[in-house]
Amino acid sequence: MLHPKKTVYLAGPITGLSYGEARHGWREEFGGMLNEHIFPASPMRGKEALSEVKNLTGDPDAFKGINIALPKAIVCRDRNDVYTCDVMVACFLGSRDVSKGTMIEFGWADAFRKPIVMIAEGGDPHRHLMVDTMAGYILDSLEDAAVIVNHLLLPTV
Repeated sequence: MLHPKKTVYLAGPITGLSYGEARHGWREEFGGMLNEHIFPASPMRGKEALSEVKNLTGDPDAFKGINIALPKAIVCRDRNDVYTCDVMVACFLGSRDVSKGTMIEFGWADAFRKPIVMIAEGGDPHRHLMVDTMAGYILDSLEDAAVIVNHLLLPTV
């Protein structure tokens, strides 16, 4: 039986990472844990033009001339990804600072009534009463989060 594709948006800090860390890293590992009918949508997909960047930044002037990485383009696609996804996963493992962009995505997901799975360790700077309340699940490992997402998007009765 064919199952409809489901999408999980992979939110999480990008600023301060290299292209490789942001594009692959936890997002690639997590995607490999999902059932075959679940498509992991990375905010870094299609941004190979940034492949040599060693320190991604939120500076609005950083990537002039790279259309997919212009500020309006990033916001447009990321907002649409959150709007159209079935679940949003936000991974904060190893975070040192609060990811402003991911916090905005949290607000979008909550407003669009998308289930939010948060991956964070105790003491993470993202832990806040509002963030914790919006997250339907707060876990401390990719594996546990993948189990939840696979169950949330299970195509059977």
